[in-house]
Amino acid sequence: MMQPDYISFILYVCAVTFMPGPNNILMLSAAGQRGLKKCIPLLLGIWSGLITVMIIAGAFCTLLSRVVPSAAPYLKYAGAAYILYLAFLTLRRKPLFENEGENTALKFRDGFILQFLNVKVILLGLAAFPGYFLPYGSGIGSILLFAVTMTVCCGAGNLLWALFGSVINPFYDRCYRVINIIMSALLVYCAVRMLL
Repeated sequence: MMQPDYISFILYVCAVTFMPGPNNILMLSAAGQRGLKKCIPLLLGIWSGLITVMIIAGAFCTLLSRVVPSAAPYLKYAGAAYILYLAFLTLRRKPLFENEGENTALKFRDGFILQFLNVKVILLGLAAFPGYFLPYGSGIGSILLFAVTMTVCCGAGNLLWALFGSVINPFYDRCYRVINIIMSALLVYCAVRMLL
């Protein structure tokens, strides 16, 4: 993968995963109620499940491109369309805590299983791999680089939401329109970059 494309991929992952989603909301709520130290098993479960789902997504896209080679370009377009859809949803997103949940599951197992039920994570993997990695090769090295990068970027977002939950929530509530516009613009840039 060429460096500008890898940077675009990292921007995409950060723009999507640093925004509120099931993992970040769970970490924000759990760490706010119990403290970060008690959330470490949950966090490790999220990360383990995430890297597993990303490896599966990369392997699935690779297999599909080999079995049906003509599908690879369409996967890229589907990925770009999904990123544009996420940009639209991000632009429309409202403040986070209108109905704060009580979900404070703190077990490794809960974080791991959540990734297999988290449609956002699954679609992120299926959208990003074909557009950013498949054109440059589909070997195990590409799949692992993809999975590790996704996990590191998502993990940074999880930590950010857990560590600064009490600070981010009031800031996001006050400035959510500006934040949403910036994140949406980054997503549109990433979708365009993926297609070029």
